[in-house]
Amino acid sequence: MTLSGCGAAFLLAALAAAPARAQARSAQVSALEGTAQRSRAGASGGALRVGSALSEGDTVETRAASRLEIRFADGSVLRLGPSARLTLVEAHFTGAAPRRLSARLFFGKLWAKVTSVLQGEQKFQVETENAVAGVRGTTFRVDANADKSVLVRVYDGQVAVGKGAPPPQGGGRREVPGPQEVTREQWEKVVGRQMQILVAADGTPGEPEPFSPDAEQDDPFVRWNQERDAAPK
Repeated sequence: MTLSGCGAAFLLAALAAAPARAQARSAQVSALEGTAQRSRAGASGGALRVGSALSEGDTVETRAASRLEIRFADGSVLRLGPSARLTLVEAHFTGAAPRRLSARLFFGKLWAKVTSVLQGEQKFQVETENAVAGVRGTTFRVDANADKSVLVRVYDGQVAVGKGAPPPQGGGRREVPGPQEVTREQWEKVVGRQMQILVAADGTPGEPEPFSPDAEQDDPFVRWNQERDAAPK
């Protein structure tokens, strides 16, 4: 069987596009309870379901009483609690390039589990308005609270918590009180296993301190994540 000129051209175009589509697919929804939506660059998207592909630039938002798990090609996961919004700013997990993830949490609770220690140019970080949590091979959570404060808790490994990223272009600059200005630009603290740090709404960091697992016994989001982490893959 032979192909006409148009048919051959169409086939070649489809084959050329296949690697690009595979590369664009950075992650997929691997668990969902309730409902969640996806959008990109302000455009309306659609409802997500288990198996939905996600890629760099996508914004995901969970509804009330909903929970979502995003799994990446290396097995690492991000999980969102109810009423949370997250953008995959950078997501590279395929090909020869180093794996790199930068996610921006606007509000809500996030749980992250990285499958192996990051090395070289690899990156896995979660940004909020006031803080950046840079992973060094770990399990941790980030709560972006309604009052703009941020809580980071580390369950395994280490997280380097530093100053927040600048606001998105067009969002304007925020005034910071004089005594805090230098601190906002320069601070970074390493938070170890079973430790937490609270960053105030104005960007002022607290000191890393231990937390008790007993304090989370009645937290359904924590229980769900622990069950997911312990489940066979």
